[in-house]
Amino acid sequence: NKQQYLGEFQYLVKGGFDHDVSLKETTVANVSDTRTKSIDFNSGFGILSGFLKAFKIDPAAVTAAIAKSKKMAFSFSNVQRKYVDPLLLGSILSTNELFADVNNFVLQPAIQNKKIKLGIITDVIVSNNFILSTLSDSDTAVDIDIPMLADAISKLNLGVKVNKKANNEVQFESEEHLTFAFSCLELTIDSNTGKFGRGAWLKDIRDAAGQSRTVENLNKGEEQLLEKLLLDENTEFPLLIDI
Repeated sequence: NKQQYLGEFQYLVKGGFDHDVSLKETTVANVSDTRTKSIDFNSGFGILSGFLKAFKIDPAAVTAAIAKSKKMAFSFSNVQRKYVDPLLLGSILSTNELFADVNNFVLQPAIQNKKIKLGIITDVIVSNNFILSTLSDSDTAVDIDIPMLADAISKLNLGVKVNKKANNEVQFESEEHLTFAFSCLELTIDSNTGKFGRGAWLKDIRDAAGQSRTVENLNKGEEQLLEKLLLDENTEFPLLIDI
């Protein structure tokens, strides 16, 4: 139940990968300014810490300003989707003599152990800002000490802007874009030939308790049971925010 980034796909292919797979970009309007469900403070602070660290901010710098909150939620604006076309990639792999480098010792665990899944990231959702909303146990607004927060961030001199949206909402904005969602296409590799194949990634989704929960076995409107926000209607390659 751990993930590890191995590197770029071109280094997975024996002899290299010199085919043109263009990176596309589009605005994701249906996600912009959509707030996630509220979550308890400890879980929320874990997510917040990841966002802040991406902006090079020590999470301790904001602790005092949000100390009264019991829950929190997040939203994003200026959301962009960067992606490659999975069908194009599949066509290139199936019509050319392309094989994985089975002799690469880093790949050996993924090739030999069926419990290890190898995935190629095909989509990322990025934004240069996020909005933190602080709430009580009953989901009512809890004020953030925004002047304290802005002062603490400005002293770090990181070029991060702190904008007040409401008494309980503050926006962090930076020139850096952070990735807050991505989707993967599972790849399988024949241990003898190195031939690429496609796995059944979605059928292996499990929650934190180990329960198997898939998009396919949900009735329409029950997507929230996955505790994820679906970013589009594509159940084959869904883009998900996992909270």
